[in-house]
Amino acid sequence: MNSWTEKKYVFVIMILSSLLVYETDYMVKRCRHDTCKTDNQIETVIAKSIHIDTPLQVLDSRIQNELPNSKNTLFTGKRFREVPLIRKFENEIYFVNDNKKNCTNWAVVTTIFKPSESVQHIADSPKWCLVVVADIQTQSKESYLSALGKLGDKVVFLEPADHDKLYPAISKALPWKHFGRKNIGYMYAIHHGGEYIWDFDDDNVGLIDSKMLTAKTNFSYLIPCSGFSKPMMNPYPYFGVNETYSWPRGFPLEEIRNPHVCPELCQSNASMTIGVIQSLANKQPDVDAIYRFTRNNPFDFQATLKNHQLLVIPKGVYTPFNAQATLWAKPAFPYLPLPISVDGRVTDIWRSYFAEYFFHKDNITLIFTPPYVRQDRNPHNILKDLDAENDLYMRSNVLIQLLSELYNTEHSIDLHHLYDELYKRGYIELDDLIFIRAWVKTVKAIFKEREATVLNK
Repeated sequence: MNSWTEKKYVFVIMILSSLLVYETDYMVKRCRHDTCKTDNQIETVIAKSIHIDTPLQVLDSRIQNELPNSKNTLFTGKRFREVPLIRKFENEIYFVNDNKKNCTNWAVVTTIFKPSESVQHIADSPKWCLVVVADIQTQSKESYLSALGKLGDKVVFLEPADHDKLYPAISKALPWKHFGRKNIGYMYAIHHGGEYIWDFDDDNVGLIDSKMLTAKTNFSYLIPCSGFSKPMMNPYPYFGVNETYSWPRGFPLEEIRNPHVCPELCQSNASMTIGVIQSLANKQPDVDAIYRFTRNNPFDFQATLKNHQLLVIPKGVYTPFNAQATLWAKPAFPYLPLPISVDGRVTDIWRSYFAEYFFHKDNITLIFTPPYVRQDRNPHNILKDLDAENDLYMRSNVLIQLLSELYNTEHSIDLHHLYDELYKRGYIELDDLIFIRAWVKTVKAIFKEREATVLNK
């Protein structure tokens, strides 16, 4: 870059920084007089003025990431920025007890639509409690519950005001009109006695068998035979698809034709600690936009619960799983948060890879099952999905390589330090660093109170 170009970008940074200071001051004052629920207000007041102490450094890193020619090269995942000074969330109110019913089994959904068949099915399931996380576009609590026909304490509807009241630190860090609001539901389930969380979308009809509700088991299953050494694995071919190549959303495109990511499988019944069970979906399985443009769909998997065993992903191996039909057991709860600075088509896949890093460290297992659910897919523009999924196509393979390298080092990192490392390399943005610190603090506060309650009994 020549000296004139360098001076030009420095000048742009200075001008935008000045505007940022003025805009932040104005929006903070404005937020004192309204609900502060618009996207611009939330992004400006929360992400810029409340939590960030070095806006110039943040702005500089974002502009440097968009310098000329940066879009003409492949994403490398190399470090190109440092983590700015971020508020530490010390001495905050992390949660408020609402004295509502505790449940062992919670199902969590966020929606802006009327109650769907999927939501109704969960609400009618006697062994499950349901928490519906509303956003500011969702219909009123009274209207939603009336349509659902459930007014008891088995179904909880969290209005936007409930988010701020129950989990203020997290709620302030989350954008509105965003899939990331589902994180409030996860926290509610953890807070209210959850041992298992069914993480589902309102267009996925079905529910995993209650027999799977055990964190430790010694049932028979299939797992790659000894000698498999690839860092990634494609589970879809095992479950039977009438295509030469099939793959889940988020699987690295470079590897979809690689036969070595579909290893030979062997029988096992060794005991394990289950973290997540991913149910496949029939009719509209979870595939990416490239698949939808180039392969036959809708389709059903040939595998059924009667003719196929469970598939276990071995330690040190990565494969994507979603937030559409997954059962989470308590050992995996700390790794539930969905990133908020990436697109909704990316967030649950990024979460899955981040979580698997810790699954391998903590000896927690990921399992795939034949379909328990049918997806009646909400309306989508596949071309828009293609654009939204760009990070999956361009960055998944490099991300898996990074996580594998981190896993093979002796130095172990915790969740927010992993997020810091991912931020430095451009996988996530600053909003996620703010959010994950609030998440970790809130989880620790809830568990600390729970332990104190047990000790005092």
